Amino acid sequence: MAIETPEYTVLRKVKNIEIRKYQEYIQAEVEVVEEDYKSAIEKGFGILAGYIFGNNISKQKINMTSPVKAETSERVPMTSPVKVSGNGKYIIAFVMPKKYSIDTLPEPFNKAIHFKKIDPHRIAAVRFSGFFNQQNIEKNITILKEWLNKENIKTEGEYVIAGYNPPWVPWFLARNEAMIQIKE
Repeated sequence: MAIETPEYTVLRKVKNIEIRKYQEYIQAEVEVVEEDYKSAIEKGFGILAGYIFGNNISKQKINMTSPVKAETSERVPMTSPVKVSGNGKYIIAFVMPKKYSIDTLPEPFNKAIHFKKIDPHRIAAVRFSGFFNQQNIEKNITILKEWLNKENIKTEGEYVIAGYNPPWVPWFLARNEAMIQIKE
């Protein structure tokens, strides 16, 4: 069975970088405080997985989707090189299956979980495999940032890190992405 992902159209592709147009979707998100992306994803994943596995008021199970998304929730000016380490706040998010609306999603027991409607938008994404560690994340954010600067593409918001595979997928087959929203 294929895992549902948000619907998008690739508008432009250059090697492992894509410009995409996403359709509207809803995500469940939780804010966590951790040292790095990997720790934040592990902590946030546990909270959100509990919710979709039935830890909600209606005890309803929700199908797993991908990717699991992580972004810093502290507004820090971007510099070069990109540094995304240290104790910080992260927002970890699961995209909800498209059959749900905010009104039809089961209410979570954990009040730290919030739902957010994401309007149609364009993003730039760089795809990478390998270990989901700080060095690999920083390297790929820098690659994407440099390409966007070279192409004179303006962005907004924070860089988001997306992981598409369960933890047992070998590192060399893992699909990860660094992405950022493009100004319309």
